[in-house]
Amino acid sequence: MTVTHPQRVATGIAGFDAILEGGLLQGGVYILRGPPGVGKTILANQLCFHAAAAGGQVVYVTLLAEAHDRMMAHLARLRFFRPELVGNKVYYLAAFRILDEEGLDGLLKVLRETVAARPATMIVLDGLMTAEEAAASDRQFKRFIHDIQTLSALTGTISILLSSGQRTQSVQPEHTVVDGIIELSDELTDMRSLRHVQVRKMRGADQIRGKHLLMISDEGITIRPRIETRPRLDPSPPKLPDPSRRKRFAVAALDQMLGGGLPEHSITMLLGPTGCGKTILGLQYLAAGALDGDPGLYFGFYESPPELIGKSTRIGLGLEEPVARGLVHLSWQRPVEGVLDVLAERLLSQVHEHGIKRLCIDGLHTFGRTIDFPERFNEAIAALGEELAKAGVTTIYTLETPELLGAQPELPLKDISASAQNVIRLRHVELGARMYRLISILKMRDSNYDSHIYEFRIEEGGIAVADTLRSAAQILTGTVIPETSSPKRAAAKRKKGRKKAGR
Repeated sequence: MTVTHPQRVATGIAGFDAILEGGLLQGGVYILRGPPGVGKTILANQLCFHAAAAGGQVVYVTLLAEAHDRMMAHLARLRFFRPELVGNKVYYLAAFRILDEEGLDGLLKVLRETVAARPATMIVLDGLMTAEEAAASDRQFKRFIHDIQTLSALTGTISILLSSGQRTQSVQPEHTVVDGIIELSDELTDMRSLRHVQVRKMRGADQIRGKHLLMISDEGITIRPRIETRPRLDPSPPKLPDPSRRKRFAVAALDQMLGGGLPEHSITMLLGPTGCGKTILGLQYLAAGALDGDPGLYFGFYESPPELIGKSTRIGLGLEEPVARGLVHLSWQRPVEGVLDVLAERLLSQVHEHGIKRLCIDGLHTFGRTIDFPERFNEAIAALGEELAKAGVTTIYTLETPELLGAQPELPLKDISASAQNVIRLRHVELGARMYRLISILKMRDSNYDSHIYEFRIEEGGIAVADTLRSAAQILTGTVIPETSSPKRAAAKRKKGRKKAGR
């Protein structure tokens, strides 16, 4: 006996097809359910117009639903809507009067005749709960769904049944008959309302389970599979950190602390309070990459490209020229907008588009605030890191700690340090009438490093790390001898010393 598997039909929505393992089964019956306003009608129409554009015939049957003229008016702004297909490839039929007068048998007769007359490759029934209310019993309603399944199997028609899903029962009798159940929801996260899609049942498919982001725009429905599912969609292994190949900061003392630089393909966390120099060190990392011919990307939330260029100019970091040549890219995301899955997809798109080898994500804590469900965050960041490693990127990200001063850092995101192979800590120390900055390496996985604490300063040229332990030791023990000269005179003295050393 030869068993043939039903053919899959793409929905035309890339993220949706990925979740469904390729699309809907030809001849399958699916319930699309969710509360009012979540996007059922838009999704169903988008599926219809994609099927029609591919050469199919589609029938959209409404019961007690939105009037067709109003539906057309609302769909007109969506780019998938093609008015020339209406009445030709996409046929709308109002059938409530038939249901009201002849019951489910009359409605089923109309569906059969319409599918045969077109002949239809997809049929949508908008108003499943209205049909259920017309049934004399659960048994009769279940038989009605079974008859639709028989019709779909005989004709190869995909049937999509829209339901508001407001019944208190979580499982209804018809759920055992249909081939798939797709649920749309609208959750309130803090002050944001986010739509999600979840495939609760899908016969003949290894669907990606769980909730995925659903967005509605002038493009129509866009679905973003959770970033954690990308390794399943692309099972190729990530590149492991390579300690034999290093990515330098071009800061002699820091590179020496790191054993030559950051291991290639690794992830490094720059940990420290506000104002300690995390952004400047991240920019210095990209500037050093430009000197070595590595395409770099700054992906941040709080400083726009003009602000970053201005900062580079003020301290003589030298980013202007590689940015102008397209070797370093500055990407700014508004901190009040975005969802983690969208931001991650945007980031990976830019990485692949520009062939990025060095990446600075400035503000991982802001990434954390864009998550829809906080319990996802660590897994999502780990999956993002895996995708970056597959692309051959050596990444650093900054993470702001809440304390301004103090010896013990407090991580704002629990267990997040496990996602990084390397951790560099920056901190402030207050002594006398002056603030000092210190740098240390807390962790470098499978690599030797200098675990001592050093003083560093931000001066012309960027970050400058002391080449001895003396100043850090004095600061930590409170024995540092304060400079008697003014800051302006001290800066002139350092500049004179650098010129003398360059002779």
